[in-house]
Amino acid sequence: MRNVLAPCLFLAMIAGCGGGNTGSSGGPKPAAAVVVDGSSTVFRISRAARDGFRKVTPDVTVVVDNHGTGGGFGRYLRNEVDVVDASRPAKSDEEAKAREQGIDWTRFVVGYDGITLVVNPANEFVKSLTVEQLKAIWEPASKVATWKDVDASWPDRKIVFYSPDNDSGTFEFFTEAITGKARAQREGVQQSSDDNTLVMGVAGDQDGIGYFGYAYFAANKDKLRAVAVQNGPKAAPLLPSPETISDKSYAPLSRPLFIYVKNSAARRPEVAAFVKYYLANVDELSVKAGYDPPTAEDKAANQAALDRLVAADQKARTPVAKSE
Repeated sequence: MRNVLAPCLFLAMIAGCGGGNTGSSGGPKPAAAVVVDGSSTVFRISRAARDGFRKVTPDVTVVVDNHGTGGGFGRYLRNEVDVVDASRPAKSDEEAKAREQGIDWTRFVVGYDGITLVVNPANEFVKSLTVEQLKAIWEPASKVATWKDVDASWPDRKIVFYSPDNDSGTFEFFTEAITGKARAQREGVQQSSDDNTLVMGVAGDQDGIGYFGYAYFAANKDKLRAVAVQNGPKAAPLLPSPETISDKSYAPLSRPLFIYVKNSAARRPEVAAFVKYYLANVDELSVKAGYDPPTAEDKAANQAALDRLVAADQKARTPVAKSE
C-alpha cells in the first residue's frame, strides 16, 4: 500500500502532532499509546495487528481489549478509546451520539466472519439445523427445552444453551438474523463476554449448544463440532468455512468485520502509524486471526476513506491566509 499519510503523522512517533488525548480518569494518557476496545471477534485481528506493529514500532504501546462491540462504542462515546473493534455496523443512536459530541469516526472493513453453531463432539445426532429450527430454539418465547422438542427422533435430554453476552455484536447479529429482532433471545442461556468461556462450556457439556465467531471454532476443532445451517427448504445445509464465508453462501450468518477509528485520534502520529500498519497488512492479519480477508473492493474503499481522513487532517492543519 502506498504511503498516503502526511509526514506529520509519521515523523516522531512520540512527540509531534498529537493533542487532546485524555484517558478514562480525565488525566493524560501516555503520549505514544493507542487504545482499542470492542468486539471479541475482531479482537483477534487487532491483537495480531498489535503484535506485528510492536515489532516495527516498539516505542508505541497498543492496548487491545474486548468488552463487546456495544462496550467498545460505549467507551468511545466516553472518549476512552481511539479505535473500536466492531462485529456489526454502528447503530443509528451510536452514530447520532458521536455526532452530537463532535467525535467523528472513519470505518474500515478488516475481514469476514461466519457465526458458528457448535455442539459437543459427543452429540452425534445434530448434524444440521434449519433457520426455522434455530429460530424455534433461540427465540424469546421458545418452548424448546430438550433435543426431542427439536426433532422427535432425538434424545429426550435437556439442552444447555451458551451465547455471547448482551454487549456483543455477535449476539446482536445472530439474534437479528435468526429470531428476527436484535437482542431478542430466549431465557435460560449461559452468557459470557469471553468466547473462550463459551468454548469451554460447550466442550464440557454433552448437551451444550452455543454460537460465536468462526475463528474460535477453528482454534478448538478438537473440542467442538460445527453444525451446518440450512437457509431455506431448497437449500443444502452448509458448514462455515473460509470458502462459504468468502462467497457468502453460508447464510444468513456471514458478516463483515470493522474497525472504527476516531478522526481526532488519527491526528496523533502513533494512532496514524498503527492504522496505516493495520490496513497495509490486513490480509495477513485477518487470515492469521482465523477469518477471511477483505475483498479488493473493500480495500479500495478503505484506501479512499484513509485518503479522505488524511486530506481532512491536512486541511485542518493548513493556516488560513489573512487578507491584506
